[in-house]
Amino acid sequence: MLKNRVSVSFCLLLLCVMSLNAFQVNEQIVQFSDMDRAYKVNDFVSVYQTPDTISAQEAWRRIQAGILEEVPYQGNPGMTNSDVAYWLVFQVYNNLTDNAQFYLELSYPQLDAVSLSEIHDESAKLLFATGDKFKFSQRPVDNRNFVFPISISSKEQKTFLLNADKRNSAVRFPLRLYSQSHFLETANREQIYLSVYYIFLVVLVISSLMVGLGLRNTVFVWYAVSVFCYGLWLFTWQGFSYQYITSNWPEFNRHFLPFCSQIAIMSLLIFVQSFFETKNTLPAFNRIMNGVLLLFVLGTVVWVIIPNTYVAFAPRLFALRYFCVGLILVFSVTAAIKYRRQGMNRSVIFAISYALFFITIVGKILDEYGLIAEFNFVVDPILIGNLMQVIGLSVAMMIMLIKVLREKELLKTTNMELARSLEQTKRKASEEPLAPKFEYLTLKSKAVINLADIEYISSDGGYCEFHIKNKEHPEIDRRSLTSLEDDLPEYFVRIHRSTIINLNHARQVKSSAVVLTSGVKLVVSRTYKEALLDAAGKS
Repeated sequence: MLKNRVSVSFCLLLLCVMSLNAFQVNEQIVQFSDMDRAYKVNDFVSVYQTPDTISAQEAWRRIQAGILEEVPYQGNPGMTNSDVAYWLVFQVYNNLTDNAQFYLELSYPQLDAVSLSEIHDESAKLLFATGDKFKFSQRPVDNRNFVFPISISSKEQKTFLLNADKRNSAVRFPLRLYSQSHFLETANREQIYLSVYYIFLVVLVISSLMVGLGLRNTVFVWYAVSVFCYGLWLFTWQGFSYQYITSNWPEFNRHFLPFCSQIAIMSLLIFVQSFFETKNTLPAFNRIMNGVLLLFVLGTVVWVIIPNTYVAFAPRLFALRYFCVGLILVFSVTAAIKYRRQGMNRSVIFAISYALFFITIVGKILDEYGLIAEFNFVVDPILIGNLMQVIGLSVAMMIMLIKVLREKELLKTTNMELARSLEQTKRKASEEPLAPKFEYLTLKSKAVINLADIEYISSDGGYCEFHIKNKEHPEIDRRSLTSLEDDLPEYFVRIHRSTIINLNHARQVKSSAVVLTSGVKLVVSRTYKEALLDAAGKS
């Protein structure tokens, strides 16, 4: 009786073990049974590393012999060293009733080398070898990603070995398996969506450039340049540039992507400086951004002259780019808070749109360094983040355009009034000379200045310089411009944090400058522009 119980227990235990093993085996196999579904192969792979470049046959031999140990799977290993290559082993079972051709897609087009081999008994048969080191024409399927056609008979199981090699940069291998018809349908739909997106960017670039050139406003020009450069980087990063433009120049294509990322960051920095007028509004930030911009320019020039230097400095350039991303966010939020008090809502819109984009950038940074799992979205989050940013910035630029057009009309009216006022003054002076009404300002040096003769007052630290009509050198007084402003009559108007002008000497008011009757041209900062136009209109 006891023996029978032991035998039954042993049999049950054996059945449990066998069922468990069977489950584990099945879990490691892609069971393809739905023609209209994309199967995520990454859930079924075993991953190995080699410190050098070897053949698929040698890699499989080492795997079989237990020389290579399986490493914990990371769909996104992140930044790699120069001596690491990845080998992925997976099995596919055709559970369909018919023989079928499947498409295996590796949706990361920046890999240096990718090869797919089929395992037959103890041998590895190389099926395809491609990567961005090879000409695009050598790819088995005309697609921006790496796509491999594989044929599997009904109820047949095959084992595949895939090599993914990317040196001194981020590496990932998002693998999906499609039926041929489902892949073509998905690829066509994706192509339509992305085409609409890039057409939108092109229209935005052209329209912004036309507005900027038409109004002679550099902000719109730099916005167009920034959108174009980022669009070019995205176009290259997604593999379209290699597919349609540089397909016959693989070496050039490998360097083209980091070049695009460099100019994208530089154009964004210049646009931000132009949009917020950082030279006048936030000079400390402006100096920092100029320093960073200089580093980018020097690094890009050196890299263009000596292309191989990029490999050595790639990690530092990555870090510098991400520093710029964070710097722009801090700056835009600071500027938005400052300008919000002045009713400049476009600054707030800029900060919000960039903050949304910043979130996706942070995700990409974490993704590149393998700190989070790969993005598992139908649409790339970077694409979504950029779209939100572009839409937000377009709204901000539209608000700015409306204001610029209003200012242009107001400037026209103001200058007409100034010209008419000057003409009337001259005519009255010639027809009926009147005794001038003098107003005087006494300096701390005991010097007495006729206010009517002052063209403008500039500040240099704790000193004020009084520039007087028909006098070569200015009078200097030790006091601040702010304290002086309260003692001056209303026809003295502040146009810059370091400049006050006498409107009676103003000949022409431009969008960013005032031209005096003496020919002197003075810069008008955005902070004081509205007050200037208002005062000029009243005068």
